[in-house]
Amino acid sequence: MAPDSLSTSAQPESAGLGGQTPTQSSPNPSAPRDYRNIEVPHPKQTVFGRWPWLWFILPGLLAFSFIFVYPTIRAFYLSLFDWTGYGPIGDFIGLQNFRDAFHSEKFRLAAKNSAKLFAVIFVLQNTVSLGLALMLNRRSRMTHIYRVIIFLPQIMSAIATGIIWNLMFDPIIGVINPWLANHGLENLTREWQADPFWAMKVVYLVQFWQWNGMAVVLYLAGLQNVPEDLKHAALLDGANRWRVFRDVTFPMLAPAFTIVTALSFILIFRAFDLIYVLGGSTGQPNGATLVLGVQIYGDAFGTSSFTSSTRLSYAIAEGVTLFVFLAGVSWLLIKGLGRREEAMH
Repeated sequence: MAPDSLSTSAQPESAGLGGQTPTQSSPNPSAPRDYRNIEVPHPKQTVFGRWPWLWFILPGLLAFSFIFVYPTIRAFYLSLFDWTGYGPIGDFIGLQNFRDAFHSEKFRLAAKNSAKLFAVIFVLQNTVSLGLALMLNRRSRMTHIYRVIIFLPQIMSAIATGIIWNLMFDPIIGVINPWLANHGLENLTREWQADPFWAMKVVYLVQFWQWNGMAVVLYLAGLQNVPEDLKHAALLDGANRWRVFRDVTFPMLAPAFTIVTALSFILIFRAFDLIYVLGGSTGQPNGATLVLGVQIYGDAFGTSSFTSSTRLSYAIAEGVTLFVFLAGVSWLLIKGLGRREEAMH
């Protein structure tokens, strides 16, 4: 083979134009390196390492699960059995306790009285409580004192409140009947809590007296968020004070209205201790003051210390029914009133 052919074949195939071979460029140590495409192996992290905020909510979550979630699940389970509350759990009876509750005249009477109580408190809170909040929203030297006086019943014990009002309405040692007699109203004196017509009216009054402070404070907080410029602009446009309240102030109170309505609904339907003190374990007289809380307590633990007739699983079924009812209606209230807030804003 000729020497020229050997030299030609010895040249690399990648020779460029003019027979020059490309030289490999050495890396420039002064040039910046691109770290974007470098894959760095990450060590495996635990759940708490990935989300460290779980450490902060874990104690509360465990307490909530132990105090609320487990008893709720356990209540649903026990409501399916025939159990008096003593000894081993009885036979499985399915939904029989729920059927008995829905067909019980006492349970329907208690539900009816609870609904009436909520309706009365709802009207009073959105008239009297709102009016008091409007009055307290004005600046004066005595405003803070009035706020304390109105909110004081809210922080009092419900048992103490019931005992005080029992003594006030007592026909012998009370102060209501003597006050009426001293003002020429002897025909109005009566045994208030022994009268089926007036017994529930007393419950309306005492219950509103206790929960009035909550509604006043919530409405007062909402009123303080209403811009004064809007009200002054409406007055300058010729609107009277009623139209300013109707078209400017009240629409701005939509969030407070939602909170007051939802809280009142839940608290009134769960009311027990105050009404128990006023009307006893059977809703005296003749079931006039019987509400759901008192009814459930009587079925669970008996209506007196001389009876051992208890149906704890049946009472749990009543409580589960009340729980589902409150959860569902509260969700509908918040959902519906939330849309109302969006429409007003």
